[in-house]
Amino acid sequence: MNTGQMMITIGAMMLLSFLILRVNSSQVTSQGAIVDSKLGIVALTIANTYVDFAKRQVYDFAVLDSTLSSVELTDLKAPNNLGPEGGEVYPAFNDLDDFNLWDPALGRNIVITDTTTLANSTDTKLFTPFFITSQVYYVSEANLNAKVNFRTWYKRLDVFVWTNGSTDTIKYSSISTMW
Repeated sequence: MNTGQMMITIGAMMLLSFLILRVNSSQVTSQGAIVDSKLGIVALTIANTYVDFAKRQVYDFAVLDSTLSSVELTDLKAPNNLGPEGGEVYPAFNDLDDFNLWDPALGRNIVITDTTTLANSTDTKLFTPFFITSQVYYVSEANLNAKVNFRTWYKRLDVFVWTNGSTDTIKYSSISTMW
């Protein structure tokens, strides 16, 4: 084999190597997108389940108060006090505003960890943890997307779900009303 043939062979091998690396890179990228999509679907399912559970609770603790013949706006919890009452922890919440997980003492939201949704059925130590937090605030009928600092008959629940394996945080919102 002469020098010209050797150079063509080396060039062909380099071209083949580049092509193989490019195909492998595309497959890795595609696999990452597939995994991220699957985790997103699970996160959305968790958020939907969390919102369904929250909406099964009463609108406000004042509704449970048997001493009130009717509930007025002034009976509802103040906007700056929305959140769990002392000693209440998820899942033992009894009204919608308990799902406001903002902790002023910590200066951040409390995070709930779900380790059961993607758990391995044969080895309980293997699971994919999903992290959940939520905010509850009053909104006006005129603008259901904007937080207001006064009592209304409408509360908005924003749920955020993420996991370490995903690049996105799922935000799922729902409006609840007293009626």
